[in-house]
Amino acid sequence: MNDRQHPSIGLEVSSLPTPSLVVDLDAFEANCSVLAGHMARRGLDWRPHIKAHKSPLLAQKMVEAGAIGVTCAKVGEAEVMAAGGIDQILIANQPSTEQAWLRLAELQESAWAAATIDSPEHLELAKVASHSAGQSIPLLIEVDIGMSRAGVRSTEDAVVLAEKIVASGLPFAGVMGYEGHLLTISSTDEKSRAINEAVSRVVKAAEAIRDSGIDVDIVSCGGTGSFEITSAIDGVTEIQAGGGCLMDRFYREMCGVDLANALFAVAAVGSRPTEREAILDAGWKALPDKIMKPICVDINRSEVSQLYAEHMRLDLPDGSDPQIGDRLKFIPGYSDATTVLHNEFLGVRDGVVVDVIPLAARGALQ
Repeated sequence: MNDRQHPSIGLEVSSLPTPSLVVDLDAFEANCSVLAGHMARRGLDWRPHIKAHKSPLLAQKMVEAGAIGVTCAKVGEAEVMAAGGIDQILIANQPSTEQAWLRLAELQESAWAAATIDSPEHLELAKVASHSAGQSIPLLIEVDIGMSRAGVRSTEDAVVLAEKIVASGLPFAGVMGYEGHLLTISSTDEKSRAINEAVSRVVKAAEAIRDSGIDVDIVSCGGTGSFEITSAIDGVTEIQAGGGCLMDRFYREMCGVDLANALFAVAAVGSRPTEREAILDAGWKALPDKIMKPICVDINRSEVSQLYAEHMRLDLPDGSDPQIGDRLKFIPGYSDATTVLHNEFLGVRDGVVVDVIPLAARGALQ
């Protein structure tokens, strides 16, 4: 959305209303190119998750870079993406209610929109919804590869469920697993060993299903914090890494990901109670400390010491003297927890706002 009437269009970052959430579009597009190129070299599809940015416009940039579609968390997010022109969507969760499954069935009119299941009960819900809407829902089986959250717990269970899907007449699309519990292992060798072991479970499930005479087109895994390892595992067909296009402290410092920071929050100095402190106008309602605290990129060795609802206390090093009204940029600690608090991104190039990008799927929790 390039709304030339929006008051922030044309402003420099140093003049923005605050707090604001900024996306450096050049950095975002460069990150998309890096991820898409990496998958292309490995012969894999790229189906990035949109849970961090929740924007059809940014999803379209991912597709333009080479993504085959997107991954979503909820049916509501998938509906927003489809309305924004994305026609290949994987919901990497199990819809829980009759209403959600019916909406997913109806969504097939505008997009290929698959969901994961891990039980015959899900299959029954999908069958009823597909019959009611006159549209068949593609299904993947989620395999628990160590998160102990959702997914079938054995290869045998995966085969039995795949056979039930085929017998139901609904399209069986493949299998999925997520190695999210292994992203922060500090030792590169240990991280690689653990991820290979975990992902081998979903690959083995796919192989066993094929051995039973059923085609398995999709073997979907891999987040931003693991894509370099997961994408090298034989048998995986697509990677879901998407949050790295925005980046944050968590991905860089805890997961060891080397991509450009494209997401920043901008806050203004509102008070200087002492020489070593600044109080800014963004607290945990705008820039939370989920997983990691935000970090100021404009003042080296400064530290966010406390977040209040509407304020932040920034401890200052010797020699720094930010003035009231000065805008400071922060890298979020964790992008998913930050973006969900905002209605829009301000898209910038060369430090100037050129676009306003709604987080259209914000609040699409059902």
